[in-house]
Amino acid sequence: MPERAYAEYRLDENVILVLDHRVVEIFDATHKSVSGSPRWHVDHIGVEAKPRRNGLRITIGARLPDDSMSYIGAQAVLDVPEDKVPEVLAFFDRAKAARTGRS
Repeated sequence: MPERAYAEYRLDENVILVLDHRVVEIFDATHKSVSGSPRWHVDHIGVEAKPRRNGLRITIGARLPDDSMSYIGAQAVLDVPEDKVPEVLAFFDRAKAARTGRS
């Protein structure tokens, strides 16, 4: 049985990203960046990252079969400062690596 993956990244004082084995959850104490129940299986998560002047805007939601993202259901929109971009991208790379059929 593969080792259970666990990663936790604190984006700021309110937002925490968690990868617990094959589930990604976004916790926001203010609920400003999340809607619905921000929890996805790694096989179902979609992530879009768009450059901004001072970092990235990342939208997280359900991934459709054609690899586009559904805008129905739970979502999170995170503004990631430039100095935190590498760690946040590495977090989502780790979640992608945990998908079925990937090493």
